[in-house]
Amino acid sequence: MADCGLPSNRIVQAPLQDYNCDQQNQIKPAQTVVDGCPVLPKLQCHEVQMGQDARLLWNFKNPQGEFINLMNCNGGSCNSVSSQPPEPFDPLGTPCGATLRMRELTGLDPINDPIYTINVSVLDATTGLVRADSLPDKIVRFPGIYMEEWAFFTEDGRMLFSNQSCTFVRRGLFGVDSDPYRRNFGPPTLEEIRLAMRDNAPADNMLLDDVEFDAAEISQAVLRPVMYWNETPPPLQPVLTTKTFPFREMWLLGIQAYLFDMVASHYRRNQLNYNAGGVAVDDKNKEQQYRAASNLLQQQFREMLRAKKMEINIGLFSGTLGSSYAGMFYS
Repeated sequence: MADCGLPSNRIVQAPLQDYNCDQQNQIKPAQTVVDGCPVLPKLQCHEVQMGQDARLLWNFKNPQGEFINLMNCNGGSCNSVSSQPPEPFDPLGTPCGATLRMRELTGLDPINDPIYTINVSVLDATTGLVRADSLPDKIVRFPGIYMEEWAFFTEDGRMLFSNQSCTFVRRGLFGVDSDPYRRNFGPPTLEEIRLAMRDNAPADNMLLDDVEFDAAEISQAVLRPVMYWNETPPPLQPVLTTKTFPFREMWLLGIQAYLFDMVASHYRRNQLNYNAGGVAVDDKNKEQQYRAASNLLQQQFREMLRAKKMEINIGLFSGTLGSSYAGMFYS
């Protein structure tokens, strides 16, 4: 049994550190750590609750994941109208200094999921720390996965560099849509996905002493079943996104399958059987177990997907669709 350093009869006290209430909506993405070493170049993900007045924090980084000093960046006179170029950088305008743009991750519904531009304030130029203004209601009230791109522009409208990350907006019971049929839209929450795989905390993984999957990996696994649905014939309209995919059990099976496939690739690359002091070590020899679990879940996911597409396609052909999602699909 794991030793958490506490007697079994001890009452857990509140932490000594004061977590200010008014800072709970300033959200910083977690940094993935493997064997005590941060994986600096890896994609990071903000975790936002539905309906939250979320203000995202970010440190600008170079391709190696090291913080960028913004002190000498040419973007400090952005209030000068004369410094703006005569032509916009793109149809959405010409930013100056630090700025953030966001869009639903699939990008398949540009009418309902446009690109949002969000103002950004520099908090600490020496470490590239910035904070975005409150996210639009069209993002925080609609659970899904969103792409982020943080960029820094010069005074004359040239982009010096940008960083990409993502935001996972969890489903919840606050900030709900006026349409009751849309209130359960959005992906399974991070907690639901972790619960399905018993990957809730380091205490669940005695050998790893950490969670196995980070939020960025789970976000990628959430995206892939949706893309598989859209790209598997027959094509159905409308195309679905991480905000609108309605088939929850199918989705959860696909998410787990892609996560296990992801970690199987990790074990294949890192497996090495060696001897140290007469002791044989082969702790990374787990590809086959994860691959078998992934294949089983993938088969169940694809069978459900084919059956559901056949049901919808037959319903469209005959003109009826007896489902709680009736009217969602059209030919």
